[in-house]
Amino acid sequence: MAISAFPTILQAHKAADVPAIVHLAQAYDDDLAVKWVQDQLLAVNKYVGAKSKLTDSQLDELALQIRLEYGYLNLFEFILFCARLRSGKYEDFYGSIDPMRILKSLEQFCQDRWYEIEKDARELEKERSKREEAERLRNAIPFEQWYAGLSEEKKKEVKSTPYGAALVSKMEAKASGKKKDYT
Repeated sequence: MAISAFPTILQAHKAADVPAIVHLAQAYDDDLAVKWVQDQLLAVNKYVGAKSKLTDSQLDELALQIRLEYGYLNLFEFILFCARLRSGKYEDFYGSIDPMRILKSLEQFCQDRWYEIEKDARELEKERSKREEAERLRNAIPFEQWYAGLSEEKKKEVKSTPYGAALVSKMEAKASGKKKDYT
């Protein structure tokens, strides 16, 4: 089984201490963030076998658009996007490299990203719920034991609720050896 040299989008998203594109702009300046995006896009531009490459003007506008719309992506995520774009995962370029196709590809990448993040969150929540349920069951005591420890006043209070009355009735029937018909 071959192992991919590139991580999943989720792994790129969770990469520790990797700043977002917007953080480059905040830490240094907007021009540096745009220049960094341009450098990544230049690698795609050089790699893709299309006859017409991105012009400098298109590259400038595309990098700025990405910085403004997708600045929340961390640097590793954007590098992964460009690698996937070069590998043809999102687009094929015929004749020319179209900035709008790159932006549509980036939108698809972000949808894939959101799906992976949500899936991971659901799995983590499911695991947390299982742990909490296991802990609850480990610390639980039978109703009979809990009920026996109540004061007479509290027992009356429990019996006054429909659910409590049903449990007490079932417990009393079990203690007397009779089965109660609840219909």
